[in-house]
Parts: sequence; structure tokens; C-alpha cells
Amino acid sequence: MAVSVIPFQMPEPAAIPEHITGHLRQMPAEAAMRRGMELLMQIEVAHLMLWERVDGEGRLHLQEVLSKEGSPEQIRERLSAEPFYGQPVIEAASGLAGRAFEAGQPLLIMGQQAAGEEPELPPALAAHLLPEGAGNVGFLYVLTLADGDGPPLGALTLVRPASEGPLNHEQPNITEAMRRLLSQILAA
Repeated sequence: MAVSVIPFQMPEPAAIPEHITGHLRQMPAEAAMRRGMELLMQIEVAHLMLWERVDGEGRLHLQEVLSKEGSPEQIRERLSAEPFYGQPVIEAASGLAGRAFEAGQPLLIMGQQAAGEEPELPPALAAHLLPEGAGNVGFLYVLTLADGDGPPLGALTLVRPASEGPLNHEQPNITEAMRRLLSQILAA
């Protein structure tokens, strides 16, 4: 199956224990975001996680990278060279966050990238995930961060290898709860 970009809806959020939500709400927004990402990594929702932030001028920036494999700093350096970073998020449609905001909902990207085929992924991310230029991209979830109908705050992208399969069991519900909580914290 060729790489597909599928708009989708996350399920209803799970309840996050009050001691976790209270702790995150007391932290500065960037620290809460990083800690929330770490908590999601602990329940194995991703092998690679990207936080793309929208600044006060509406421009998109790669803020944080967490990875189970490789150096997050080196991955961040490679990925942050994409030309859509520093551009207004809606005009950054060549990036995954821009595409998700343009679609008005989260995106699921999955499938097989054939050699020589134009990638659906931004070039640096495609090169990171498919060093040979072809193969299965796995499962990428691009989750928008916004508080209700407020302005775009960023996006959280979860990258899972094909061998792990899609999010399963309680992972989607917990991820949605964390996405909503972090959106509220960023908006405050």
C-alpha cells in the first residue's frame, strides 16, 4: 500500500490521574510539554516524538525531539533544516503540522514508500525514517495542539515503526487526554 495521509478523529480521552494533571499544570508550559511527552514515551506510544511549536507570530518551529533510538539532538538538527520552519503554520503545508491544521484535524500517515516515488513526508523526516529511500514509514500520528477554537499552538507527531503496529488498547485514549491537557497548558 502506498503512503496514505488520512484525516481521522482521536477517541474519547482517558482520565489522567489528578496528581499528574496537577503536577503538569504547576510547571512552566515548555517543561510541562516535555514532561507530557516523556510520559507518553513511557507508555510506548512512539519511538520518535516531535513537538512543533507555533510562536506568538504564528510561525512554526521544531521545539523538541524525543527518541528511543539515536541522539535526539542530532535528529532535531537534521529535521529543523526543513524550509517550512520559521514560516506561518498554515502556509507551512509542506510540513505535517501545517497539513494537519489545514485539514482541521489530526492526520494518520502510513504505508509503503516506493523507491523514486515523491514522498508524502517532509524530505528530512523521510530520509530519517527511510535511509534507503524506500520502505514502510510505519504509523505517524500528527496531533494538533489548540485549545478549543483558539489559534494553532503546535503539533505533536508520534512516529511508530511498522513492526509495532498502530496505537492500541488504551494508548489512543491516554494520548488524546494528554493532547487536550497540554493544549490547555500551552494556551494559558
